[in-house]
Amino acid sequence: MKKNGFTLAEVLITLAIIGVVATMTLPALMTNTAEQQAKTGLKKGINTLTEAGQMNQAIEGWDYASLMSDNTSDVDSYSLYGLLSKRAAVDYPRCGTGKVQTYKEGAAESTNFALFFRDGSCILYNPTNTKSTTENTKLGSDNLAIGFGIIYDTNGSKGPNILSNCEAAPLGKASDNTNPDTSIACSPDRRVIKDQFGVRLRGGHAVPNGAASRWAFEN
Repeated sequence: MKKNGFTLAEVLITLAIIGVVATMTLPALMTNTAEQQAKTGLKKGINTLTEAGQMNQAIEGWDYASLMSDNTSDVDSYSLYGLLSKRAAVDYPRCGTGKVQTYKEGAAESTNFALFFRDGSCILYNPTNTKSTTENTKLGSDNLAIGFGIIYDTNGSKGPNILSNCEAAPLGKASDNTNPDTSIACSPDRRVIKDQFGVRLRGGHAVPNGAASRWAFEN
């Protein structure tokens, strides 16, 4: 009786083909998974920051457009630190500088203050830039204060700590995240979605800041 089956050579060839296909598709799959995680983290962060601003406005009568202090240690100060310390789940022991770095034109910038949340995410910002100024408080076309930009890092101290951008810059590019112009396209061939995004705090709202952040938030 003739028995049907595979020869050893056929099995090895099949395994080799599977290995080649896996090698070709695994990096793309991992990249897509990382992008999805980053996008989900950004949306969660924007919601958290918006809820904190609106809650503080309802309870204390002031929001992100009313910051008068650059304090980074007093929870009762009219500062971004004070507002978020009261209205969000801040991980106090890990607040400080030098915990997370962001990238500007490919060079590490460690001058930002890093404020960590208990879910492991954090924001990076220059405290001086958060204080109310004519530029920060003037109204845009939507009648919201123009506000100021921060960097939201979806996974905190974990890598890669690179700014997402739509300028094909693998180490991030600050100009994409500081430009509030939401009309800039974010084409697939230039899109770099990593763990850090530009966010703008406007009155009682947090909104995407820059083309990459806008794309990640809307998709």
